[in-house]
Amino acid sequence: MFAGSLTALAADPAVAAVALAVDLVHELDGDYSYPLAILDTAERTDKPLAVLSNLGSAIDPELARQLRDHGVPVLEGTRSGLLALRHLLDHARLQGDAGAAGQASGAAVGVGAGPAERPSVDVARRARGVALLAASATSGAPLLSLLAEYGIRAASSLPARDLDEAAAAAEAIGYPVVLKTDEPEVQHKSDVGGVLLGIGDRAQLAAAYADLAARLGPRVLVCQTIPAGTELALGLVTDPELGPLIVVGAGGVLVELLADRCVALPPVSADLAAELVGSLRVGNLLAGVRGAQPADLGAVIDAVVGLSELALELGDQVEALDINPLICGPDGAVAVDALAIIRVSD
Repeated sequence: MFAGSLTALAADPAVAAVALAVDLVHELDGDYSYPLAILDTAERTDKPLAVLSNLGSAIDPELARQLRDHGVPVLEGTRSGLLALRHLLDHARLQGDAGAAGQASGAAVGVGAGPAERPSVDVARRARGVALLAASATSGAPLLSLLAEYGIRAASSLPARDLDEAAAAAEAIGYPVVLKTDEPEVQHKSDVGGVLLGIGDRAQLAAAYADLAARLGPRVLVCQTIPAGTELALGLVTDPELGPLIVVGAGGVLVELLADRCVALPPVSADLAAELVGSLRVGNLLAGVRGAQPADLGAVIDAVVGLSELALELGDQVEALDINPLICGPDGAVAVDALAIIRVSD
């Protein structure tokens, strides 16, 4: 009876996914009706099929394993399970294939990319990217250059190992400049006082360099000063099942204060990027508040799309990449700092 009902639901063209809501607990009487009904239905439909259990902590792990081995997700907890189903259907809609929601959603669960055609790889750009990632192990400047390869505007920056090199870099970039520690072991520069702003001349640069060199080491990065704006954080993180994921959220100090972020599977189109940015609470600031000029939303969208392209071409090279902050203002969106975790070859 359960298998027939589930199969009938799956056969309905208006239904995109089917979930059997049942607490998959250990049955003392050996009754396996629920899992057998699900497995029977799975043989009769290509649409996404899942078990939705309210009592996540009471799930029979062996039954769950058997179902998962046959490609049937066991969703642990009503709220998280329903969210998973919503995201699955949202993915189909965002891929522009609402008429085949079941097929698209199934692809989202199985391989992560959905039915959207992946853009071709720019072989030459990928080769340059691999080289820049390798160079970024010794300095942060190549990583910002890597972002520029993918159309993400980055603040001008030059590495230096002593005061004379720092002064030459500042003259080349133009005062005022920002001085940052570039010691490889320091990942979160602001947390250790490793970012000094508003350096207006050689004397201020000398004092700032002496401070950083004494506290953190001689390697520094001399950077262009970017006008204040709304700060976003863009990220790339690799999931063991889904592959590279794109994260868009509030940046700067807000990244620690607000759980304001959204995640998407690449490739990310301009339309999807606009929807992601628009879904953020901090996204309202981009429109301009209290007399502030609105940010260049097109540049923000281009940065998200560029990171998606980077993920598709270099996702096998990095475990994670963090752009924080991306300063968004009326003159564009500029990455002023980035951090990458390079994937170690097996």
